[in-house]
Parts: sequence; structure tokens; C-alpha cells
Amino acid sequence: MIAKKSPMLVFGQVTNSLFGYIGLFFIIRFVGLQSWGYLSFSLAFIGVLSIIGDLGYGTAHLKYLSSGEYEEGVCTGTFLTIRTVQTLITILIVQGSLFIWINVLHRGFQSNVEIYAIILLLPYFFFARLKDVPIIYYNSKLKSARMSIPQITEAVVRNSLFIILGAVYILRIPGYNTVSAAILLAIIYSISYFIYFLLSVFLGRPWKVNRPSMELFKKYTKLAYPLALASIIGSVSGNIDKVLIEFYWHAVATGAFASLQRIASPITTFSGTISIFFIPLLMKSQGSSDKNFKTDISLFERIISIFILPLVIIFVVLRVYVANLWSAALIPYADILIFLTLAAYLVAINSAYSSSLVARGLTNKIGKITVIALIINISLDLLLIPPDVFEIRIFSLGVLGGAVSTFVAMLFETVAYRVTVIRAEKMKPDLRIFYQLLPILAQSMFLFGITSYIKIYSILLFIPVSVASVIVFLGVAVLSRQITLNQILEFIRALNPFSFGKQLHNE
Repeated sequence: MIAKKSPMLVFGQVTNSLFGYIGLFFIIRFVGLQSWGYLSFSLAFIGVLSIIGDLGYGTAHLKYLSSGEYEEGVCTGTFLTIRTVQTLITILIVQGSLFIWINVLHRGFQSNVEIYAIILLLPYFFFARLKDVPIIYYNSKLKSARMSIPQITEAVVRNSLFIILGAVYILRIPGYNTVSAAILLAIIYSISYFIYFLLSVFLGRPWKVNRPSMELFKKYTKLAYPLALASIIGSVSGNIDKVLIEFYWHAVATGAFASLQRIASPITTFSGTISIFFIPLLMKSQGSSDKNFKTDISLFERIISIFILPLVIIFVVLRVYVANLWSAALIPYADILIFLTLAAYLVAINSAYSSSLVARGLTNKIGKITVIALIINISLDLLLIPPDVFEIRIFSLGVLGGAVSTFVAMLFETVAYRVTVIRAEKMKPDLRIFYQLLPILAQSMFLFGITSYIKIYSILLFIPVSVASVIVFLGVAVLSRQITLNQILEFIRALNPFSFGKQLHNE
């Protein structure tokens, strides 16, 4: 089922990542890390204040739509109302915070550009939150084509505009620096997400939207409230690192950290395209037998892991060369990529376990684990990022501290999820994922061996060496029976873009 439903999502993620990488290259190479840092801080500022942006209602909506317990029009109407109110309140909180910070406390930012960027990003936030309504619907109905097309379109539009902006700076077209690039980047984000939202709604016509149900709202709240605290702390945890880096180390360091986060992010998002249907599929498998349900959990974990590990190894071993592909200015920060990449990998493989808890209705377990992990992350950010804490400098890791904090928090989640699911399902630990150490070791040794003789800063060397290392990984994985050659070929064939029109028509 995953193989049949995920290909277009995977193709979409590959497309998004490629365009994202090209757009990021043009911005940080030709426009500069400082402008990207201003934008990244502005996004993080809104993120820290979006404490009521979800509160677990998205997960509750997905579960009830997947279960079919309520008519979809009632579910959609109820969730649309919830999400609209949450989004409007968040926008008021952001505006109120800016007013108090500037006019009451008489404080400022590193640059006034950041204030304007925050304001111009509010439409981006509005449409980014409202698009959850159609996207979660497509998720629950396993409509991968309808889910992918808006994502691909948004990525193409946004990054094409990034490329154009970079080209304007390269060519020094008259007036190229009249308006701050960070302001233009904020406008581009808002435009692209408006397109994302419109296209998502268009593809779902005709929509069934009924009056919201108070009874269903109460059920949503009952399921969501264990996740609410995690959602609130998560909004802070996911953004406070960039806010602290901006405060202590300023825009260039913020831009570098945010850039490396973007470089590592396809690991999480690529795995997300594979795992996005885990909850609906587990909802179905739990109706057959507990044995199938338990088998699916460990199977999903291994599927995600085997497909993303080659990229993880490349990012970790070749981190200096990876950073250099975008800008030599990122090389001093390259070690950050180790911890961000490993954290992204842990997030990816944890999705099988978190999905199983949602399918069982044990969202309170997820809430507890997530809250503890996020508190760990925030606490370590406050300890490791500043140059000193009460004039004690021994704990300071600077910008690297943000990545280390994320990794430690995700490591805790990895252990906690497995212990929780094993106890809840009364199942034995499945250690077969550790068999993947064999291809990991083979690929790592290959890369270390190559780079000990040649420096692969040039993309003309980097690409063939990386592709060769992936072939080594897959070869050893096939020989050790982690995956079959037919499965690899089936996965490649499934990415044929010419089949997507038929898939969309079928949906």
C-alpha cells in the first residue's frame, strides 16, 4: 500500500528539495547570509509566538477523518473553524508583541528590516496554517497526487523567484539593493503560500463543509489536549535556537544555522512523504490483528531508515564538502550538519512509533514524551548557545549548541517512543534495524577512503563520488538482505512522472 500511494509524494519531495537547494544556493551565494539570517529570524520570531497554532487539533482531525466515525463535511467544518480562529489569534499575538516590544519596552532588533519582514510574513503564516484543512483531508483519504501538486507548485514558484532575485544581484541590475533582500524574501514567501493554499482548495472541489459540531469539537479537544502542551512548547523549541543565535551571534550566524537546517531538512521531509499514510494504514491494520499491527510498526521503521540512510551518511561524512556546495562561508559551521542530520534521521524513524500511538488513541503518551523532549531542547539551547551563563563559559558551544540541543532531545524521544510502544503493545524489541549498520559501515569506509586521497570541493567530483557511495550502500544492503533489487527497481519505476496524470485522474 505504501509503495502504491507514496511515489508521487516522494517525487514531489525530490522536486521540492532540488528546487529548494537551487533557490538556497542563489540566495546565500549571491544575496548573502545576512539577508537570509534576517528572514530566518523573522520566521523564527513568528514561530515562537505561534503557541496556539495547532494545539494537537490537526492530529485529532486526521484521526477522525480516517476513522469515518463522523460525516466528512462536519469534520471539515469543525476543523476549518478551529484553525481559522487559532490563526487569527496568533496574528494578533504577533502584532501585539511587536507593539509592546517596540513602543512599550522601547526595545529594538538588530535591524529595522526584521520588523518589516515579520509584518510581511503574516500572510505567509495565515495561508500556511489554513492549508492544513485540505492537506489533512487528502492525507486521510490517501490522495497523494492532490497532496503533492500544491507542494510542488509552491516550491517551484518560491525558489524560481529566489533564483531571479539572486540573478538580479549577480548582474547588479540598477536598483538591485534599493529594497532589502530580506523584505523581498518575505514577500515571496507570502505569495507562494497563497498559491499553495488556493491550489490545495481548487483540487479538492467540490468541498463538503457543514456547520461545525460542538459535540465533535469536544471530541477533538479530548483527543488533542494531551498534545496541546507539546504543541505550545514545540512552537518555542523549534524556533528559539535561531532567536537566541540572532541575539547573541547576529544575522550571519543565524543565516548559516538556518541554511544548514534547510540542507538537512529533506531527510525529515522525504521520510515524511513515505510515512504520511502511516496513521490511516495503521488504523486499518489494527482492525485485522494485533500481530499485523505490531509487524507494521517495525516494518515502517525499517522502510524509512533504508531509504534515507545513504543521504544521512553523505551529509555526515562529507559535511565540509556539502556546505561548500552552497557557500564557502558555511564551511566554519559545517560540524553543525552532523547533529542536525542525525537529529533529522531520528525524527524520521520515530514516525512509525508515534503513528502507532495515534492509531491506538494514546496521544497522551505522545504528549508526555514530546513535552519532556522539548523542555530538554529549550533548556540546552539556553545553556549551550549563549557565550556565557552567569559568566560561566564552560558550557558554551555557540551556534553549534543549537544543533547539539536538537540531537539530544531527539535521542531522548527515540528511546522513549520505543519503550512506550513496546510496553503498550506487549511486544518484543525488534532489533532488525541494526542490521543496516553493515551498509552504513561500507558507505562510510568508501567515502573516508576517497576523501583521504582527493578533495571533492567541486560539484563535478562531489556528485559522482556521492552516487557511487549510494550504490555501495544499496549493494551491501541487497547482499545482506535488507532490501531486494526488485524493491529498489520498483521504487525507481514508481517515480515516473508520466504516471502521475493517471494517478490524479484515478483519485
